[in-house]
Formats: sequence, structure tokens, C-alpha cells
Amino acid sequence: MWPEILLVSLWGGIVALDTTAALQIMISRPLVACTVAGLILGNAPVAFLFGMLMELVYICELPVGAATFSEGNVGAVVAAALAVLILRVSPRLSLVLTISLAIALGMSIVGGLLVKKMRSINVKTYDHLIEHKTINIRNVAIAQYSGLFLAFILGFGLTLTAIAVLYYPLTTIIQQIPLRYDPVFKPVGGALLGAGCAFLLNMVLRKNKYKWLVILGLLMGALFFYL
Repeated sequence: MWPEILLVSLWGGIVALDTTAALQIMISRPLVACTVAGLILGNAPVAFLFGMLMELVYICELPVGAATFSEGNVGAVVAAALAVLILRVSPRLSLVLTISLAIALGMSIVGGLLVKKMRSINVKTYDHLIEHKTINIRNVAIAQYSGLFLAFILGFGLTLTAIAVLYYPLTTIIQQIPLRYDPVFKPVGGALLGAGCAFLLNMVLRKNKYKWLVILGLLMGALFFYL
């Protein structure tokens, strides 16, 4: 299991890089990030489902410029990995997904605080460079690569630490919850999915020129369902 966790943690580092520091080719979005984590751990369908739910939570959160944002992408990877690992021991999907969603939100807050700390370190590094009368290109390059490395370490360290610390306690807690409570958790995923879809529909309808796409999509969906 630990080699898999190490691989997922490396993926968490890449996700953190793609979020703001480099690349930014959208592989850090929860839908993609969670699915890849699931592929690494051998359960892509569950990870894809989890990524879809998390994507709806963070659909409007984009790391543009110096905007403050929660590290939902890495948090989603952590939670999806935990969900897949815990399901190997306790196949109670609704309960595991509910707890994992809470973990994802918590990890995103922690990640956001770490991003602030990382940015303060980068600011101090460049302030130190600016203090010199002449700009040394080599020092600028070192500072740039140090920032990239710091972003990778943030994602890698957060993923590895969170999984290592939370896996066994969560597994124990879930096993202690009686099976009769499982039906209580079944509506959570559906409720989040419904709320996210309603939010997306509201976003699209506010753009008058895209309303026809919604109508066309509904008609195609109805036709597909009928056939």
C-alpha cells in the first residue's frame, strides 16, 4: 500500500504545481486529479465520482493572479485517495464518501493556509533579490525554481502526511459506526450533485447567449432517455 501512497503523493505535488506555479493545463481540477489518483490506486470509478462531486464544489474557484483561494485540488486528491483505500477495508460507499467530502473541505482549508505561507516565502525571496543594485540572472532563476520546488513539496507533503495520519483513525472510526446508520448518508452525494447542477444551471442562464445550449442539451437528453 505504501508504494501506492507515495505515487499518489507525487501526483499531489504535480497537482499543486499545475494549480498556480506551472503548467496550468487543468489537470489539477478535482475531476481530473481525483480520477488519476483512482487510477493509481486501482479504483478509478469511485475516484471519478468523488472528483465530480468536488468539481461542483469548486467550480467557480480559479487561482487567478494573487487571489486567495483554498487548495481544493490537493484536498480533493487526499480525500479521493483516502476513500479508495478505506473502501478496500470497509466497502460502505455512502458513509466513506460523506466522510471523505468532509476531509476534502478540511484539507482544502489547511492547503490554503500553506499556500499563503508559501507566497510569503516567495515574496521575501524576491524582496531580497530586489535589494541588490544589480539583478543577477542566475539568482533569479534559482529563486524561480525554488518557488516551483516549494509548490511541489507543498502538494506532495500535504498528500503524504494527510493520508499517513488519517487513514488508520478513519478506518477504525468507520468500522465502529453501525451498519444501520448507512442509509442516513446515502442522500449526501445526491444532494451535493443536485445543488451543484442547480448552481451550474444558474450560471449558464445568467448568460443569455448560452440559454439555447441548455435547451438543446435538455432536448438531447430527453431524446436519449426516450430511445
